Amino acid sequence: MKISLMQRHAFNVTKPIMEVGDLEEKVQWDYCDLEGHPPYRLPGTMTSHGKIPTYNYDDLPKTFTDTNGKEHLIEDIYSYMSSGGKDMINLNEYLK
Repeated sequence: MKISLMQRHAFNVTKPIMEVGDLEEKVQWDYCDLEGHPPYRLPGTMTSHGKIPTYNYDDLPKTFTDTNGKEHLIEDIYSYMSSGGKDMINLNEYLK
């Protein structure tokens, strides 16, 4: 599954439940190391909330770490769903 840069930033906050590859159990996304990659949005103004940064998809990290500390390939994700509790987040607050 292709997961965009914006989705990865959001997943680092919301920590959704993932179905990955051949695993029988679901795993919960904990983080994807986005150090050195563009932010969620570029700075904006009061009326312009910032542009979506340009990036090369192939340069994004290939793995994410689940809440148990195991790494999984992002391309092996075939389904994801809300983890409950953090459905409605204000990413603008997260990005301050």
